[in-house]
Formats: sequence, C-alpha cells, structure tokens
Amino acid sequence: MLCVALAGCGGGESTPPATPSATTVPGGTPPPTAAAGEKAEDDEDSAPLLAWADLDADEGKAPLTVQFKADVEGGKAPLKYTWKFGDGTPDSSEPNPKHTYEKAGKYRADLSVADSGGDSDSDYVEVDVQ
Repeated sequence: MLCVALAGCGGGESTPPATPSATTVPGGTPPPTAAAGEKAEDDEDSAPLLAWADLDADEGKAPLTVQFKADVEGGKAPLKYTWKFGDGTPDSSEPNPKHTYEKAGKYRADLSVADSGGDSDSDYVEVDVQ
C-alpha cells in the first residue's frame, strides 16, 4: 500500500475541509453584484437624473429680475442645462441664471437638464410680471 502525503491525508490528525466563504462561488469567481444590465445600488451613477426649477421671485412689476436655480440630484456628470425663459429671449446654459422680464405678462420658464449618460429631466416655473 502506498500513501501519498496530501493535506488532510495521513495518520491520525485531519484538518476539516475548508468551508467556502460567502464571497466566492464554485470556480473562485466573485458573486455578481447586480443583475445583468443593472448597476449596483451603491454606485453613484446609478441614481436617475432628477431636476427641479426654482426662483427667488415669481411675481413683481416690470422690469422684473429673477434669479433662477436648478436643483439636481443623480445623473452622470457633466450635466447640460437649458433654461427657456418664455419671453422670446435667447436660452441660457447656466445652471443658475439671472433673467430680466421687461414687459408685463405671465411667463413659463422651462428647465431641461441632460447628463452624459443620455438621461434627462425637466421642470418649469411660472412668473407673473405686472
């Protein structure tokens, strides 16, 4: 009879077999962290892009200067902002622009935010200029 020296083989003492840890699967591959096509929940980029339009004054006499603010959560940087002020003036690409309404009227200011991953969101505020 021939005995080859192997771990766990031999006279008297035996070492119990190693128990697989929770972080390995057969073949030594780490377990998946998210289902196919999904990002891990703790990945910052996985949060959807959400945008809210805000302003410091929603009514007043002309000329009325309004400070707009884009509140944003999630998304993947860099972000692209577009404000449409509703009075025929050029759009702004600033996140927090100031704009002056020269004439009386009711205006809708639209905010659109897009991220580098192709996600986007929008919101609007209304301004009443007397």
